[in-house]
Amino acid sequence: MNRVTRGALELLAAAALILAGNAYLTRHAADGRAPPLPGASLNGHAPPIAAGRALLIDFFATWCPVCRADQGAVQAVARHAPVVVVATQSPAAAVRAFATDHHWHTPVILDRHGGIARRYGVRVLPMAFILGPRGRIRFVAAGYMTEAGLLARLWLARLHL
Repeated sequence: MNRVTRGALELLAAAALILAGNAYLTRHAADGRAPPLPGASLNGHAPPIAAGRALLIDFFATWCPVCRADQGAVQAVARHAPVVVVATQSPAAAVRAFATDHHWHTPVILDRHGGIARRYGVRVLPMAFILGPRGRIRFVAAGYMTEAGLLARLWLARLHL
């Protein structure tokens, strides 16, 4: 087998493992119409559910190192699309401090006891739900996410595929 073929097969195998891992981690996630979010957020912004645009709902915890690492990507996406961060199982003071320190401008919903996360079927953090313009869950991703990956999913969600 030549180097190009071997490299292509290794890349294909890695992609298959990543997709299988994501499918396993998100197997309990909600699908269909997104469960409702509370009407007000920690910072006073109303969540933009069913606003006619694709929406990113990001489940986050202040104690989760991977969640903290991917918040730069999530906040960068917020410059291009509506984003709601659901801070689950985290004290309000810690969430406010993290949001202030990192200059968040997105609605942040406090899910202190994990009720919202349970309705969405969140079993691992971070977990992102991409909703289409009609409020239906189009994509679910678990683990570290890049800005490009999130933007691509939001773009695809708008296409109604």
